[in-house]
Amino acid sequence: MDNWGDHAWLIWIGVAVVFGLIEITSLDFFFLMLAGGALAASLSDALGAGVPLQVIVFAIASGALLFAVRPPLKAWAARGESVITGTAALVGHEARVLEPVTETSGLVKLSGETWTARVDPGRPSLEIDSPVYVVRIDGAAAVVAPLHELPEGRL
Repeated sequence: MDNWGDHAWLIWIGVAVVFGLIEITSLDFFFLMLAGGALAASLSDALGAGVPLQVIVFAIASGALLFAVRPPLKAWAARGESVITGTAALVGHEARVLEPVTETSGLVKLSGETWTARVDPGRPSLEIDSPVYVVRIDGAAAVVAPLHELPEGRL
């Protein structure tokens, strides 16, 4: 193991693994393309190319992957509808009043959980067992309105 050039394929495999690990943290397909270039350089070493030619193969293969493969791969990964998660996913859901809901306090049963709730200023209080819907989530409180006021097609 006197000459690193004799084991350049192993160095290129190591570079590909490092780029692959970096890609796992970025998920942008940039370092994945560089890993592909490193694998191409490793293959060129297996075919007998010298180190300068391996570097050229790495650059050309990485560039080709970045411009030809990465854009459709990114488009494929971004396909589909965006998924609303967290408290934003509760907006528009139906709930049931557990304790009278006023502008300052109240409790509702929302998606199987008990939430503090309130109505917007100027709205009437809501009585126990009233069906309501979530207008928005404000901090840790659900702002609710009577279910009969729900805009068409919202639930």
